[in-house]
Amino acid sequence: MNIPDRRHELLADLLLDAVLTEGADENAAQAAVRTAEQRGRQLGEAAREETRPGRLGPERGLTVCERLLDQYGYEPVRDTPAQLRLRNCPFHPLAAKAPDLVCGMNHAFLTGCLGGLKVNGLQAVLAPVPGECCVRLTPSGNDPGDQAAQDR
Repeated sequence: MNIPDRRHELLADLLLDAVLTEGADENAAQAAVRTAEQRGRQLGEAAREETRPGRLGPERGLTVCERLLDQYGYEPVRDTPAQLRLRNCPFHPLAAKAPDLVCGMNHAFLTGCLGGLKVNGLQAVLAPVPGECCVRLTPSGNDPGDQAAQDR
């Protein structure tokens, strides 16, 4: 039996940073989402600096994202050349306890990764599917609800 990779230390670190940097103009949840986006962006920027991929459109961008997100336990799967499904939530079962907070942070983290990598034409969208990560990477402009309904 293969146990899915869990990254509670990443979530704990993000939450600690949020508590330590919470601004007077934001609540704890807003600070957590901000911190997650910033960390994702930093990781994306570091991966871009390391790989120096040049201009990244959707397909090449997803290839770089696959490598990066695999390191964090997301178990990425390419459904189409320009769409990435994440088979594992590295923050489960904590996401089940506080889905709005944890999924919001996860969405912000993955949005930050795309921004840091400077991937054009892709977006991180909330598209919950039971047993998988709540976020998918899809071409910009796609409606995640339509895709989630098609996958059922």
